[in-house]
Amino acid sequence: MNKFYFFLLFFSFTCFSAEIPNSFIVNKDGEQISINSNFFRIDNAEKCIYYKLANSPAEIKMNFNDLDYVMIRKNKFKTFKLANTKELKGFFVLSETVSNSLLFSSISSEEEESVVNYEFYIIDKSGSIVESHVFDNLKRSKSASIRSDIFGKIRFFFHDCPQLIKRISSFDVNSVENFNLDILGFFDEPIYINCL
Repeated sequence: MNKFYFFLLFFSFTCFSAEIPNSFIVNKDGEQISINSNFFRIDNAEKCIYYKLANSPAEIKMNFNDLDYVMIRKNKFKTFKLANTKELKGFFVLSETVSNSLLFSSISSEEEESVVNYEFYIIDKSGSIVESHVFDNLKRSKSASIRSDIFGKIRFFFHDCPQLIKRISSFDVNSVENFNLDILGFFDEPIYINCL
């Protein structure tokens, strides 16, 4: 698969239709652009986003280089050059505190479409990676073991964010009996939690 598209807020679009916060893009110049909450997609392969303005049917493309971040309903998408890399990548921001940010992305496997590979990074305010974790959605012992470390890492670095701890804890109930697959729901529904 040459191009992939992020799992696009599919759950958020349907579950939060009763409460629709303002959706907007902030570009590199600091300009805020109001966008249609029901149309937004990410193409990480081409390093761009596609969106529509609130009252327009025309699709607009914006390159990652021109983008600071996007707030789309209860989700935040932001571009970063992580420490020791020159590549600009896009991530969902799951939480921000005074000291750390939790970033997440996923991609479908090129070999097998039902396999999804996930990665999250915990970065400090200078953009340095303090922790990372790569895992998949396979139902096997090795994958379950790798997923079991997720809860502890996030709880350790975000102990000062009770809303995030409460949210991730809801995915930790009976997780061991289910190959720790429940945690995938935390990432498949990437809700932004601001603890600044």
